[in-house]
Amino acid sequence: MASYRELEPAKNGKPRIKITVELGYDEETGKRIRKYKTVTLNSLSDRAIKKAITEYEIEVSKLDVIQITESITFMEFRNRWLDNYVRLDLSPATKSHYVRILNTGTFDMFDSMKMKKIKKFHIVEYFSEEKKEGRKNLSNKFSILKSIFAKAIEWEIINENPMNGIKAPHVEPRQRELEFYDSEHLSQMLEAINSLNLKYRVIYKLACLVGLRESEIAALRLEKINFVNNTILIDQALKYDTEEKSELILGPTKNKKSRIVNVPQKFMDEIKEQVNDQKKLKIRSGNAWKPMKDDDGKDIDFLVTSQRFLGYPIVPSAISNTWRRHSKKLELPKINFHALRHSCASYLLSNDANFKIIQEQLGHSDVGLTMNTYSHLTKEDKKTAIDLFNKIL
Repeated sequence: MASYRELEPAKNGKPRIKITVELGYDEETGKRIRKYKTVTLNSLSDRAIKKAITEYEIEVSKLDVIQITESITFMEFRNRWLDNYVRLDLSPATKSHYVRILNTGTFDMFDSMKMKKIKKFHIVEYFSEEKKEGRKNLSNKFSILKSIFAKAIEWEIINENPMNGIKAPHVEPRQRELEFYDSEHLSQMLEAINSLNLKYRVIYKLACLVGLRESEIAALRLEKINFVNNTILIDQALKYDTEEKSELILGPTKNKKSRIVNVPQKFMDEIKEQVNDQKKLKIRSGNAWKPMKDDDGKDIDFLVTSQRFLGYPIVPSAISNTWRRHSKKLELPKINFHALRHSCASYLLSNDANFKIIQEQLGHSDVGLTMNTYSHLTKEDKKTAIDLFNKIL
């Protein structure tokens, strides 16, 4: 917003005005921020005054941008990066993950530095110190910094990207033994869960017979189930936005791609029974039924719902917690819920299913990930295959 007032004429007799441009209030002091300029005109016509004001407003706006790019600190920019990119364009899970890392004071050494002053050497020193201190999440921290400085280039805050040419820190992969049930334990588990409520039998079988993640199971809607072809469309996952403390929301799957999974016929009969149970429960519940709504305000009908909040989806983490209690009660070999998904892949591999089929069923981004994850499960098969040469030796 701009205003003006007339001044005494200049020495040459031409009229002068003083233009004031209002730029709001200083967040720290609460004082008004104003810019002033005295302009000499040929006349005091409305047209001449309006032209002078417009030109100064443009000049101030350009000056403001220049001042921002010259003085903005890393902390100020990363907050804008969060607001204008992360919170708008990334999934709730990724956003929460980034915010969780940033809230631990991860980049304190950069926060007070001006973006234009941060050089490659500062980045190298930062990761060198992180390694010396034995700190974790180095790969994630590298990815966050890379994203921040890439946006700083895109938004023309800096001219050179200090991340260019810097290699991601080498992190020794964690050597964790992959947990899963072999065919014998899988049969034992399937037999044992027959004593459980239908809802939980369906949940656990969706993991070990179909290979679904807990977030995908929680997001299954009735209209995505095809009883003619014995398939289910997996197009979303249930997410919880930990930063905003919001309700559960439906978001994309882990690899952001939809897939159609095949379901054994016998198991499909149980799913059909669960669908019917859900429909009956909805009718019985009446006004107590409080479902999640879609963007058009229509009820979303989930295959499994919360026991406490009728009609509302089950929290994905609650699935793991319930499995832990049930498996202990049924005296099953101890593995976490996600290992049921590994058990699905293991069983398929041991029965000669190829990696491409397993990749598509489990929803991995590419077959290479599937092979890297499960190739060691085929060691015994490889030994058996090589032993065939004994017949011709």
